[in-house]
Amino acid sequence: MKRLQIKELVWSIVKYDELSEKDLNWIISNFSRKELKLFMMLLFKEIKNNNILVNFAGTLSETNKNKILEMFPGKKIIFNRDDETLVGGICLEYGDFVFDCSVSATIKRILNVIKEAL
Repeated sequence: MKRLQIKELVWSIVKYDELSEKDLNWIISNFSRKELKLFMMLLFKEIKNNNILVNFAGTLSETNKNKILEMFPGKKIIFNRDDETLVGGICLEYGDFVFDCSVSATIKRILNVIKEAL
């Protein structure tokens, strides 16, 4: 199978958010090892680029949820409440981009500024 065909297959799987066990078995039995590695790499990348992970502590108002939904039209947004790594605030992950407005990240930034000033 050519790279372009594998990309189209991955795009279809992510777009329709569906991969049946039958389809998965077909992929495993018909792809070479090289094609399977490419498929997995592209699938991981496509999922990562089409999903936004929103980690937050406490509660997130409907207004703020709607603002986040408006910021990323057509993307699947996963809201994860009470992430144990967050003391307070919010952290958005989109592809390789991380926007961290949590209390712990703010404390780390303050400590780094203090260390650099010494």
